Amino acid sequence: MNVIDYISYYGKHTFEEKAFNEVDNVIFSMLSYVDYNGIVPNNKNEITIEEANMLFKQKDFDDKNIMLSIKQAIKVLESASGSNRFKNITMSNYMYIGNEESQFSAVTFKITKDLYYISFEGTDALLSGWKEDCKMAYKFPVAAHVLAKNYLNKVFTLRRGKVIVGGHSKGGNLALVASMYCNRFVRKKIINVYSNDGQGLRETQLNSKQYSLIKDRYIHIIPNYSIVGLLLRHDDNYIVVKSDRKGFYAHDAFSWQVSYDHLEKELLSRFSKVFDDGFSKWLDNYDDEQRRKFVNEVFKLFYENGFETVTEVRSKLKNITTVVKSSKTMDPVVKEMFKELIKIVGKTNLEYPWF
Repeated sequence: MNVIDYISYYGKHTFEEKAFNEVDNVIFSMLSYVDYNGIVPNNKNEITIEEANMLFKQKDFDDKNIMLSIKQAIKVLESASGSNRFKNITMSNYMYIGNEESQFSAVTFKITKDLYYISFEGTDALLSGWKEDCKMAYKFPVAAHVLAKNYLNKVFTLRRGKVIVGGHSKGGNLALVASMYCNRFVRKKIINVYSNDGQGLRETQLNSKQYSLIKDRYIHIIPNYSIVGLLLRHDDNYIVVKSDRKGFYAHDAFSWQVSYDHLEKELLSRFSKVFDDGFSKWLDNYDDEQRRKFVNEVFKLFYENGFETVTEVRSKLKNITTVVKSSKTMDPVVKEMFKELIKIVGKTNLEYPWF
C-alpha cells in the first residue's frame, strides 16, 4: 500500500471519526507541491480541497517536464478530493516565492475546527531552490528559513487551536527551523513537527536552546534508502520507513509503504549508512568559506551551461563530471572537492543521478 491506497481504504472516515496519524502527515506534506496560484487564497479566506482540485484541473498545465514529486502530489490531490476524509478540509494562506535567490512555498490546512496543518513545500524544479538547499551547509539562516518563520508567525500568532507543522524534503527542514524560531505564542500551540526526509541542521543549531524547546515534538521520518534526510547534523532517533525504491528515488514519499494507518518500518540500508558517513566526513574536511566557494562555483557552471531547472541538470548530469574536469576557470580546490564527492557516491554502489 501507498498513500493513495490509504486514502481509498480510510477515506470514508472523517478526522473526527479517525484521528490524525503519520500517514495523514505525509499526505499533507505532499499536497504543498501543487501550484495553487490563483486557486487557494493568499489570505485567511478558505477553499476546500475538493474545490481546489476542480479549479486545478481547469488550469492549462503541461505535466511532461515537471518533477516527480509534483506529479505525485497532483495524484494525491485528485484522490484526496474524492474522499470524505479530505475533501472538505479547507486551505488558505497560499504563498509561493521563486526567484534567483530562493524558492519557498507554504499552505495552511484546517483539518478540524481546532486543528491545523501548516505544510512547507520541498524543493521544486527551480535551480535556485537547490542552490539554497546547498547553502544550508555553510549558512544559517538561508532566505527560506526566514520566510518560513515569518509565515508561521503571521498565520498562527492570533489564531486559536493547535497546529501541526510539517513538510517533505526541504519543507521538513523549514518546518523544523520555523518551529524553533517562531514566537512563544505560536510554539505553545504546536503539537508536532514532522520532517519527512528533510535535511538536518548545522551543529550550532542542533545544540541550541531553540532546538531543545521543540525537540520533544519533533518527528523525523526517513526512508530506508535515505540521502536528503541524513544531510547535515541530526539526532539518531529518526523513524525509518520502507520504500519500494532505492537511492534518491526513495526520497519520493509516494514510494513509502503503508500498512493500514501507519508507515511500514524498516532498518536503515547499508547504502544510507555509507553515504551518511562519507558525506559527513567530506563536510568536516572543509570550512564554511570552502563550502561556499564549492556551491557558488558548481552552480555558476550550471548557469553558464544554460541550466535553469534541476530537470535540465539531471538530463545532462553524466556530462557534468566531464565539464567540471575540463573547466579552466574553476578553482582547483573546488575540483578536488567535486572529485571526492563523486567517490563517496561511488562507494554506495548505486548509480547516479538520483533525482
